This record gives sequence, C-alpha cells and structure tokens, in this order.
Amino acid sequence: MDSEALELYKIFIDDLVKLHPGVLPRWIMGDGWPKTVENEKVNKVLGELTTEQKEVFALIAQSARDGGIHDVLVYLTDQINLEGFEIAKNGVKMATEPFGSEMYFDWVCRREGDEWPDSNK
Repeated sequence: MDSEALELYKIFIDDLVKLHPGVLPRWIMGDGWPKTVENEKVNKVLGELTTEQKEVFALIAQSARDGGIHDVLVYLTDQINLEGFEIAKNGVKMATEPFGSEMYFDWVCRREGDEWPDSNK
C-alpha cells in the first residue's frame, strides 16, 4: 500500500475526530450561544435549565453532530465502493479501507481513542 495514500487516509479520519466534541455542547454547558439578539431566546431557555438538563441537551447536540459525520462517512464509503469515485489531495489518491474496515468504523474507533491498527503500540 502506498504510504502517502495511507497517511492521507489517517489524516482525513483524524481531522474529523478533532471535530469532537462540537461547539454546541460547549455552549450549552457554558455561557450559552454568542450574545446576539438572534440568540436571546436560546440563552434564556439555557439559563433556566439545571446542570443535569444541560448535560442531556449537550449529549443530544453531540449525538446529532456525531451522527451527521458518521452518515457522511457512510455515504462516502458507499460512493468509493462504486466505480469512479475517489478522494484525493494534491494528486494523491486517498487509501480505501486500508485496514479492512469502513471509514465510519475507523472514525468511531479513533474517536473512542483506539490506536491505528498499524501503530507500534
């Protein structure tokens, strides 16, 4: 397997892992949405929630974000398995299922803290 293609794959997946956690759960648990007129209603409701309620809403928001990333990776995996679809950067075609698993599976594993299968640990 081409090492550049494999490295591109790992960077792609790890960059998506870096999107976790999302900003909305931090806003829910923190000081709310940015202080604008448009966000006043949201911040008013958040201000009335208990910490436990905020934790539930933050979990829902993060789950929605993770579900969206997962669904896009499922779509990309399906497209890559069709003829003629590839992901490339600077002329380097990204590896396809280099570890025998789908992108969405690798993303979940990395998000949960697993090492890459080819790591020396």
